Amino acid sequence: MEQYMKGILHVKDSTDDISKYFTEEEVSPKKNCCEFCGSEQEEFDLEEEVVCTKCGTLFEPNIDSSAEYRFFGAEDRSSTDPCRVGAPTDSRFPQSTLGTIILNKTVGGNKSNRIGMARVRRFHTWNLLPYKERSLLQVFEQLSLTATNNGIDGRTIDIAKSLYIRLVEHCDKRGMSRTSVVASCIYSALKMIGMPRKPKEISEIFHLSSTQFTKSFKYFQEVLSMANQRGLLNDVIIPANMSSTRASDYVSQPLSRLPISRNYFLVLKENAIRVANEAERLEICPENMPPSLAAGVIAFVLQHIQNVYPDIGIERIASVCDISEGTLNKCLKKLESKYDVLKLVMVVEKKET
Repeated sequence: MEQYMKGILHVKDSTDDISKYFTEEEVSPKKNCCEFCGSEQEEFDLEEEVVCTKCGTLFEPNIDSSAEYRFFGAEDRSSTDPCRVGAPTDSRFPQSTLGTIILNKTVGGNKSNRIGMARVRRFHTWNLLPYKERSLLQVFEQLSLTATNNGIDGRTIDIAKSLYIRLVEHCDKRGMSRTSVVASCIYSALKMIGMPRKPKEISEIFHLSSTQFTKSFKYFQEVLSMANQRGLLNDVIIPANMSSTRASDYVSQPLSRLPISRNYFLVLKENAIRVANEAERLEICPENMPPSLAAGVIAFVLQHIQNVYPDIGIERIASVCDISEGTLNKCLKKLESKYDVLKLVMVVEKKET
């Protein structure tokens, strides 16, 4: 009996001795280095399988836990969208972007079940957008369509959308036209990026009268200024606190409407900005508004830089700048009287493209 007990005890002792060699570190090796050669994780090959590039040890398959963007449109082999990623979230639409979408599948089930699911999908689509977010989406679509059709870039559109959201958040007044408020946002966004347009032009873009636009813009400034005083708009530039526009801000757009090649457009624009800034510094035309001074500067530069475009007359420039010929001639006459001073800031090099 003791012999059997000794064998049993011997087996137990040997098991205890073997278990001493299996430490916790060996059972669960370090994840950041190879357990055989000790190379760091930076030397692992992580394309399909985790492999040590020094000793060739294969650890485990590389499981990709990132988003699966797989759908390639009409060229995809799959007839349905296999993408397992939801729609992107937007902080401006907190409820609709976190909703679900019922796909239009007709596979499986009988006809009555498919008709019922189609009805559920239709009801779900109707209730997917709350009223406020649906109205905001309609405003954004109107803003983007109108701005794009009139040559306004995407950066300006994004700033205008941000201004509109801030206005809606702090608005407590009824009776204002939504179109006029959108026009005010576009006008302020253009002014913020240094490419302003005249209020008359913005009014024509949105089919508004000058009175409607002026009233809306005054209300727009009032609401955002009050919100700024309460400390609610720390990261937004308030239009009422912005500096006034200058004549050099109104040079680029009318100049781009003239029949001028790209080679000469850059040099004409540079000279027009130089002359406009110098004219404002010397107060040559203090009674003229910045758009009128910009028109006079464009005519002045076209006449004195190598006479490259003699066919562009005063009538064409006045039409492009949307001012009267009389105002343009008066401004041009005053600039001509200071030609000896203004010619010092002009350059005549042609910019190559």
